[in-house]
Amino acid sequence: MRYRYTVSLTPPPPADAEQQLGYVYSEFELNLPPPWQPLAHEQDNAVAFRSPDDDAALIVSVDFIASGADDLQALAEQVIRDRLQALPTDGLGPWQTLQQQIRPHRSGAALEMSFAAELPRERTALYLGYATPRKLLHFMMAGGPDRAAAIALFNATVPHFKPRLP
Repeated sequence: MRYRYTVSLTPPPPADAEQQLGYVYSEFELNLPPPWQPLAHEQDNAVAFRSPDDDAALIVSVDFIASGADDLQALAEQVIRDRLQALPTDGLGPWQTLQQQIRPHRSGAALEMSFAAELPRERTALYLGYATPRKLLHFMMAGGPDRAAAIALFNATVPHFKPRLP
C-alpha cells in the first residue's frame, strides 16, 4: 500500500478574504471591515472613518482626565448632555433623544454610557462611551435618516471595537 501526499509551499488564503482596516491604539483596538475608509481628523486624540455605502461616519476618541471614582456618575451624565447638545442641527430643528443610559461596565472598571438620537427624516446619531477615573472613551456614529439601518450598522460595527479599560 502506498501513501501519496503533496506539500504546498504557497500559504493558503486567509479565512476572511475581506481585508479589515485595523487600528491599534493604547486605549482601544478597532478592526473595521470594508467599506469603512479612514478620514483625516484635526484632533490628535481621535480617529475618523466613513462608510459611503451606508452614508455613515464614525469617530473614536479619548479624553484623558484627572478624576476620582466618586464623581464618575456625574461626569458620565455631563458627557451625555454635552454630546447631545453638540450634535449639529444645520438649522433643521432639534434632535430627539430616543434612548440614553449609564450603567456599570460588566468588568466593573468603568461606567458605560450610551444614547441614540435622531434629527427626524435627516440623521441618526448613536453613541457608546466609557468613563473611567483616568479617561473618557467615545465611539460615535452618525448615519442617514433610516433609523433601523443606522442601528443595524451600529450593532454590526460595535463588536469590532475593543476598548481597553480602565
